Amino acid sequence: MSEPTARRDHAFRRIIGAALASVVVGGLIVVIGIGLDWGGFGGGLALGAGVGLVLVGAYFGGFAHGLRQAATRVSAAPGTWLPSRDGRG
Repeated sequence: MSEPTARRDHAFRRIIGAALASVVVGGLIVVIGIGLDWGGFGGGLALGAGVGLVLVGAYFGGFAHGLRQAATRVSAAPGTWLPSRDGRG
């Protein structure tokens, strides 16, 4: 495996790891907040932060997926058929 490919794979794993951690932590905050019946400003803040972390994690998961797809398309061999190279339309 070449150095740029190894770095790219490591970057994808870091982004996906951060996204998963964000989703898990955010989900735990929401579940704990609902389970302990937190009320008032602090409860709303905790629930909002939990939902926000879940959304940020989902965004970064999609971001890593898009980067991985773009990297795969760039590295595709010129003779490989891709829908964008179809020539029909």
